[in-house]
Amino acid sequence: MRRPDLAVGVALLALFGGMVVAASSYPAAARLLPLTIGIPALVLTVWELRGQWRATPPTEPAASPAHLQHRSQGVGFLWFVAFVVAIVAGGFVLGGVAAVIVAQRFWLRESWPTSLVGGAIAFVVLFAGIERGLGQPLFEGVVTAWVSGWLGL
Repeated sequence: MRRPDLAVGVALLALFGGMVVAASSYPAAARLLPLTIGIPALVLTVWELRGQWRATPPTEPAASPAHLQHRSQGVGFLWFVAFVVAIVAGGFVLGGVAAVIVAQRFWLRESWPTSLVGGAIAFVVLFAGIERGLGQPLFEGVVTAWVSGWLGL
């Protein structure tokens, strides 16, 4: 039996596994951040694959037509691109937090309080956890670097 629904999970497992293996050979100061991200991502990927493997495969054709499934995948891809653009422009802390809030509010259709809590959690993880707690500087962002340089900050 073929399980195409497992393809993404297996690809992510290979990606995160390779990231963890590669990072384990880095010097101690350089391997902390990739391992901090890679190990939990690897565990979550294994957990998700386990759940997908145990799930009963659908016996009926999908309820929605193929063009709606492709549209949904296209929308998800566009949100991913927007997330990357926000991080490149605003950096991980500012752009990442803004992207989480906007994606939760407008893509996932969460309420404003839920979206703001998601943004606050992203801020705590990125700024307090990684930048301050682990002492690992994150990418500042192209636009924020330009603005801070222009303002002399």
